[in-house]
Amino acid sequence: RRELPDGGARPNAAQFKQLVVSALRELHGEVGAALPVDVLTYEEKTLSAILRVISSGLVKLWSALTLLGFYQNRRCAFRVLQTSPFLLALSGNSRELVL
Repeated sequence: RRELPDGGARPNAAQFKQLVVSALRELHGEVGAALPVDVLTYEEKTLSAILRVISSGLVKLWSALTLLGFYQNRRCAFRVLQTSPFLLALSGNSRELVL
């Protein structure tokens, strides 16, 4: 999830994808920018997304997003809420399950 502490422009899905690629390029160069990352879902209202990346690229993606501090000259931060090797596991939180 992306957070904008001082408000600011909310990117659409294409701009969000470009932001992810530029964060990878900034930290890991062209090799990082070439990492295949898919935006499976993106909610502009909440600035939340589900990203898919190969398991060997997870650390590169996570570090690039964590260390990104600005978007369009405004402060921003990414917060990783959950990771999983299975998409189905991202659909709900088992700790909140009511039996």
